Amino acid sequence: MNLKFDLVIIGSGSAATTVAFKASGDGKKVAIIDQKPIGGTCALRGCDPKKVLVGVTDSLESAKRLQGHGISHLSGYIDWSDIMKFKRSFTESMSRGIEESLMKSGIEVFHGKASFISPDKLEVNGKQLEAEKFLISSGVKAANLAFSGSDYLMDNEEFLNLPQLPKKLVFIGGGYISVEFASIARKAGSEVTIIQHSDRILAKFDREMVENLTGMLRDSGIEILTKNQVKEIKKTKDGFKIKIIKGENEEILHTDAVVHGAGREFDSDMGLNKANVKWSRNGVVVNEYFQSLTNSRVYAAGDSADTAGPKLTPIAVMEGNVAAENLLHGNTVKADYTGVPTAVFSSPPFAMVGITEEEASKKGIKVIIKKGEMTSWYNSRRRQIPRSYYKVILDEDSDKVLGAHILGENSEETINIFSLAIRLKIDLKTLISTPFTYPSDTNDIKYMIG
Repeated sequence: MNLKFDLVIIGSGSAATTVAFKASGDGKKVAIIDQKPIGGTCALRGCDPKKVLVGVTDSLESAKRLQGHGISHLSGYIDWSDIMKFKRSFTESMSRGIEESLMKSGIEVFHGKASFISPDKLEVNGKQLEAEKFLISSGVKAANLAFSGSDYLMDNEEFLNLPQLPKKLVFIGGGYISVEFASIARKAGSEVTIIQHSDRILAKFDREMVENLTGMLRDSGIEILTKNQVKEIKKTKDGFKIKIIKGENEEILHTDAVVHGAGREFDSDMGLNKANVKWSRNGVVVNEYFQSLTNSRVYAAGDSADTAGPKLTPIAVMEGNVAAENLLHGNTVKADYTGVPTAVFSSPPFAMVGITEEEASKKGIKVIIKKGEMTSWYNSRRRQIPRSYYKVILDEDSDKVLGAHILGENSEETINIFSLAIRLKIDLKTLISTPFTYPSDTNDIKYMIG
């Protein structure tokens, strides 16, 4: 059976659905394919369900900090099965809602694995779909790790669907997933260890700020082992045995479960060679318009595109909008990655935008560094935050913000003001003179840069 479309989209996440709705609205005949429930990683297996868990565990942590300051006789504890039920109230309805919206827009939805059979045709569930254009936005998967027993690792989707939280958890890798999930698990009562091969976690973040966060995570009871390599994982009758190596020393860890947090890579299993589509570990190799360099029919966006953009949901939406415009109306629009913020929902949350102090030094940029501890500031004291920090990197010549790094409550919100400042080239005088709400965390920006 051969079906013809103007556009066939592989994946149903943020970038994919952005393009699908735009193309359908433009009068195109569109099909969307996903082998998993419709909705993509962020809505179903990543950001959204994770933030539900963060919200619940943070609320209890906040209440504990305020005992003796208006809260008394606190006996709350985390009921993991209730958290999972609460999480499903979002994810299950979300998937249904997105699929219904797609279908109401006239977009044909296919559940199954897509595989190209030629440059202009793919197959799904025994049906052949031919199209003028294709968008690859199928996302990423946990990276393959080259040690014995790596198949025992639990990925992010499995962690977010655990019926009960294990008493002991080990996280392999020190990126977003490990730090965030470890923070959740620790607040929920688990014994937690992070194993990182390099000398620090969160390698792309500012080193000094990461050192502050690492100390706080350790104070919370999370064990962080740096410069350690995992040699093998073996299953035991009680759980798992992990052999790790640091220099010439070996150590054995025993745990109930092991979670993969050591990076993600493009899920390329879709017959790309038959479609003459070049790809890398980071996604489909594209030009500045998100068009494949080797098959002009194919575009890619979001986590599936090898671009300069970070693998974040807002970037997937932005790239989806750019890709839609180009594949529908010709290649004219490029993405602007200026001032893209990111946040790690650790305890406390850690957010950044722009360059780090190390990057400024390597590039030889003359900068002014404004940094300090906010623990004694009003907003930290009223919440009884143990420690909080900031660092702002300013251009010495132009007096404009080049980077900002905040470790503390609501940092994921406050960082957006710095993002606008970088993107719109707002100078310090304008930032300081802007009347923000008080006593908000945003208002504290004036003390950071003043």
